[in-house]
Amino acid sequence: MKEGYILKFYREKEGLTQGQLAEGICSITHLSKIERGITEYSPEITRMLSERLNRDLQKEVENYHRLSQRLKDWHEAMIMQRMEDADQLKIEIERDPMKEFPDFLLRYQLLLSRYELFTNKLEQAYSRLTDIQRQDLSHSPYDSHLVKHLLGIYYFLTGQYHSGIESLGAIDPAQYDNEEYYYHLALAYHSIHANITSYYYAEKALRFFRRTLNMLRIIDTETLMLVELNSKELHDFEDTRQKYEILLKSCDICHNSIERKSKLYNNYAFECFRREKDQEAAKLYEKAMSLLEKQNPFYLIALDGYLQACNRGKLLSKERLLELAREGLYEAKKGKFTRKCIDFKMHICLLEEDFEQYYQLIEQEALPYLRQSGEMIMIDHYEKKLFHYYMSQERSEDAFQLAKSMIESQKSYYDHR
Repeated sequence: MKEGYILKFYREKEGLTQGQLAEGICSITHLSKIERGITEYSPEITRMLSERLNRDLQKEVENYHRLSQRLKDWHEAMIMQRMEDADQLKIEIERDPMKEFPDFLLRYQLLLSRYELFTNKLEQAYSRLTDIQRQDLSHSPYDSHLVKHLLGIYYFLTGQYHSGIESLGAIDPAQYDNEEYYYHLALAYHSIHANITSYYYAEKALRFFRRTLNMLRIIDTETLMLVELNSKELHDFEDTRQKYEILLKSCDICHNSIERKSKLYNNYAFECFRREKDQEAAKLYEKAMSLLEKQNPFYLIALDGYLQACNRGKLLSKERLLELAREGLYEAKKGKFTRKCIDFKMHICLLEEDFEQYYQLIEQEALPYLRQSGEMIMIDHYEKKLFHYYMSQERSEDAFQLAKSMIESQKSYYDHR
């Protein structure tokens, strides 16, 4: 009996006591039972009660069901990544006072957090999620797992990959039917270079996105799987090239896929770079950059790759490379992208042949950042560089301590039991 709950909601919103609302209409006891949905009541009584609240009860009941559907539609728009729909639904829902109804308040707050993550307001989303966890709100099993999902997304977006895996891994799929979280698990495992596990969860996500006809997320997931396919060893290049061309054409078919297309060009360029096809890589990196504003973090990722390809392939003068590296550093600082700040500072050191400063950056900035985020392949890459530098500088004690740390962090095949 939603009518009673709705009467109570608007009574409390108007600041009326049960006695004030019931006066001359029914007893307080009867109103209390109506509000709790534990008694039969005449339409005449509910009509008089709603008129005193200046509400059309039938319209409010209809609005209750409409808002319930609107919240589902809003969540789906964000899962499907239909940005315009998500924006419009947010505006409609925020205008509706019933969003604060007890049945909707928690879900509304959670979806607002999801929207903030969706629009890169990360700290705002995290603050809201921690407030939700502190509040004494009744959580359904679904909402409890939605909190874990949203925290997992936040941890991934802020580079806390192990925390993201822990939060997402605690989700029980029997109580949470939004299998999109498999994709976020795949991304988190990809970020710590657990490629087989990442591919496993990506396959599960892909089945969900295909079942729900979510074309944009199909592109995302197939892109991730293609990256994993080439992760440990180079997959057949013609097959890789063909898959990238198909995904790029898929982006042209879909709306709102410019950033996806840029990411695809970036990944495609990286596969060329790994195969020492520097000129082809540089052209693809240029295409990736041309689709984005300079403030976009993915523009900076593509610029980083472009600098590497052009430097190794001697495609640009050192002066031009330095100019681009400084431009990248400026944008990275402005956007507070720590990882890219480190990358561009390292580019500048190498181009200026300031090797002492380069290795100092590895020691004092790059490795601490990478260890915190758990990027094992890059940790291994820079630790080896640093070890050889220590040896060349006859810093044997530093080399020994680094080697000891490297050995202790590695598990042998026979340890995985």
